[in-house]
Amino acid sequence: MITLLGWGPAALWVAVLFLLSELPGAGVSLPADTDKLVHGGLYLILGLSLAWGKARTGSGVPVVVLLLMGVGYGALDEWHQGFVPGRDVSVGDWAADSIGVMLGLLLFSSFSSRFRDDDAAPSESTTSTGSEGY
Repeated sequence: MITLLGWGPAALWVAVLFLLSELPGAGVSLPADTDKLVHGGLYLILGLSLAWGKARTGSGVPVVVLLLMGVGYGALDEWHQGFVPGRDVSVGDWAADSIGVMLGLLLFSSFSSRFRDDDAAPSESTTSTGSEGY
């Protein structure tokens, strides 16, 4: 059950990304100059959900593997869009996807280590003998 709760959000988000990629080009209308921000934001969520899965399950998967999974999925997603009417493959979109995954992993790592440090601080002070440095 822990595995489903841990990796489930990432799997669900990959399905959402796939369904969004299936929309024909005419069905997707974004305000001018927001395309790359939208790509980055969607893949930031993927990066967060991959990091969540690792943290939630206690998986030993290296973060670089999670990064490669997210960046790889972004590449496959762009390739897939080449087969969808009105959509095209864009290296720029893939770059925005990749940056989003990286930012999601970094953001999660930043906040989760802060929480761990906050949790660890009281226990470190209680285990100290107080004789250090004397």
